[in-house]
Amino acid sequence: MESPRSTFNALAVASALAALFAGLLTAFTVSVGGEMPLGEIVLTGVLAWMAFCVLVTGSVPPEVPRDRLFRVLIFCQAVAFMAYVLTDIYRHSSPHDMGRGWARMVFLAIDIVSVAYLVGCSRVNLLLFLAGEMLGNTLHALAFGALYGDMWKFGVGTPVTYLAFIMASFVGRPAVVAVAFAMSVVHFAMDFRSFGGICLIAGAATLMTLFPRKIRPWLVIPAITLVGFGIGGYLFSHSSTHRATRSDLSRTAMLVAAYQGFCSSPIIGQGSWFSNSHVWQNFMLIRAEAAKAEHIGGFPEANEDPGSVAIHSQILVALAEGGIFGATFFIAFGLALVAAVYRLTFTMAAGRFTGIYLLILLGAVFNWFLSPFSGAHRVYIAVACGLLFLLQRVGASQPAPP
Repeated sequence: MESPRSTFNALAVASALAALFAGLLTAFTVSVGGEMPLGEIVLTGVLAWMAFCVLVTGSVPPEVPRDRLFRVLIFCQAVAFMAYVLTDIYRHSSPHDMGRGWARMVFLAIDIVSVAYLVGCSRVNLLLFLAGEMLGNTLHALAFGALYGDMWKFGVGTPVTYLAFIMASFVGRPAVVAVAFAMSVVHFAMDFRSFGGICLIAGAATLMTLFPRKIRPWLVIPAITLVGFGIGGYLFSHSSTHRATRSDLSRTAMLVAAYQGFCSSPIIGQGSWFSNSHVWQNFMLIRAEAAKAEHIGGFPEANEDPGSVAIHSQILVALAEGGIFGATFFIAFGLALVAAVYRLTFTMAAGRFTGIYLLILLGAVFNWFLSPFSGAHRVYIAVACGLLFLLQRVGASQPAPP
């Protein structure tokens, strides 16, 4: 008869392999109506295993979180899914976009539950998932080439940063602070502005954790000043590249169009992928007018097909597509992210991986406002949720999990 110890070891090994390969395969996608990361196939398999355990034992595996945050986020996602269904029916969204929209919400829930289970099996699985994800991103860029030919921003920049953070974590938090500031300078120099800012803020927050918790709140103003000087110094010494200007212009048009789409119908929403609304046309018009004002060419005209474009804002897309109820999950998720960053910075005793956890959470905050929630970003959201559930189980007097 198999001993409980051997069963536990087998589960630990299997969950570690699942976490590693789910992260590794996330960078590679297959086209199934929309782009589906292969990592989601692994996570769907994890959910199937959980369902099998429920059928055999009659209870949910103990590795699944029981805390309030997990229940709240899953409930909010269920509410958001129902809001999308009702909105699409009301708006008569096209069947193709309706299917993509609903599938996106379902897979987001699958990813969150599966990652939560893997992290519940072992805290190490979070870092294994992250390691696999970084390795996968690097292999994908080397095999297929980086987007726009930028190997740093869309290839090795992020993996190198996480590797540097992990190595510094075994030296100590002062080393993490130094690495965070150094990588911020490198990212700004390589025109990876968003991640440069994230590293700068993560470094400042980690620096604050070197001080006793009682005086950390008094360091907020100096930390903000430090971040402000860092970003201001970059803006003063570097003129924006043509690509950066084009990116800023396009993203701003996306945000304005999504915001206006929500304001025009805050309860019902515009439907999945805006297939039966004026949001896309509004986006094209706003971008065309802004491009003309800035004397930037190369964009499609206002009356042309925008092509394969996803609006880069998780919260604004959810608000515009599904209305206020369709954004239920992202509202709760955003609040949980901010609360977790606050706890790590001000109330929790710092641990070895505090800097890495801050990097993950701050990256998720940036994505919450300025990245889509389709494709690989669904998995990134699930990883951030897995970290949230892990931190939720730690009291304020205890250090961040090793």
